[in-house]
Amino acid sequence: MEKPVEDFLKIVLAVSRLVDNRTGIDPLLSRSIYDYGVQDPGWNWLEIDRTIERVSNSLPSLPPQRSAFTGDFLEAFRIMVREGMGESVPYQERVQAYLQVSAEPVLQSTIDALRNELQQKLITCGYADELLTAYRQWSQDCKIAPEDLYQAGQEILDLARQRTNELVLADPQEHQIELNFPNNYPYNGYSDYSRGYRGRIFLNGDVQYTLPGLKHLICHEALPGHQLFSALREELYGRGVMPVEGTVYLANTPISAIVEGNCEVGQQMLGMDDTADDEIYDLYNRYASAISTNLAIACNADGMDQETAVHFLMEQVFISNEEAVRRHAFFTNPLWHTSFPHYWFGREMMRSNFARMKEYLPEYYRMVYQEAHTVLTLGERIDQFLELKKIN
Repeated sequence: MEKPVEDFLKIVLAVSRLVDNRTGIDPLLSRSIYDYGVQDPGWNWLEIDRTIERVSNSLPSLPPQRSAFTGDFLEAFRIMVREGMGESVPYQERVQAYLQVSAEPVLQSTIDALRNELQQKLITCGYADELLTAYRQWSQDCKIAPEDLYQAGQEILDLARQRTNELVLADPQEHQIELNFPNNYPYNGYSDYSRGYRGRIFLNGDVQYTLPGLKHLICHEALPGHQLFSALREELYGRGVMPVEGTVYLANTPISAIVEGNCEVGQQMLGMDDTADDEIYDLYNRYASAISTNLAIACNADGMDQETAVHFLMEQVFISNEEAVRRHAFFTNPLWHTSFPHYWFGREMMRSNFARMKEYLPEYYRMVYQEAHTVLTLGERIDQFLELKKIN
């Protein structure tokens, strides 16, 4: 293992420990898959800062792609160091450095356009002119009875696996995915992956699901979403194809928006978005995400109180008080609050990337799943690929 990479991994382990101490959540989401071959050196923030400087200066000794990838992570760690040492770093600055996406509110014109498109689509499908009434009636028509939830979810998962293997990349045959619907769960959905191709999906059992909503969530959490990303990373690393630094999946780093954005586009990648109900849900999901993102910024950057945010969510996104409180708790969580913008900005970025690479999807999937990229390096990789195609 190269010395810069070894020191980089030590930084990762030290940062994950200190962030865990501060937030109560271990941000190193790939810890259950890889041991990284190094030990946590026990560094404090000052020692991490000094090591970041030393490793940054040694990165030119690595191949350019690996150097750029590692360097982008180190820039995010610099902000974590400042925050860890007690500096009050503005929310937008942290989001931009951590995720390499904008932390500016979604334009109101974008939200209005999504709302109007959603309303018109519902009207076209025979629902009322008033959006709240129409959306609630549509949700009632598409709901899944609780006793049918597991079977419906398993059928969606089976179809997603088949289409992932046909249209995206082959999911490792050893990969097992267990579907669970726990009650009193803090998230709407969560993907848990452990070494040896062992996957578990947790979907909130207290939610009233629509069929298109469940389809979207399983594609996001399982295939071709989080589970495929993790399984392919493990397979590639085991074959010596993926460099060790490319296996690091740490919350609040420049890989987050790629992974979450790609998960959000997963249903589209599989062609499982081919009904009017799927289109309605996609419009609603983007509309709700845009509003939630702006509320996250308002709460974390501008001090909006919980009561105001929850009321706004209930009124504008048509959800219950319980769900609005849960969403507010998520986007103000000590760890996830700076991650939350990766849903909206990651989705819109990866929708754009998918559209740009529509004629070259096999190559695109190889970039996303089989290469180590940050937001910046993926953008540069796509630009270079398309420019070469244009020349040729």
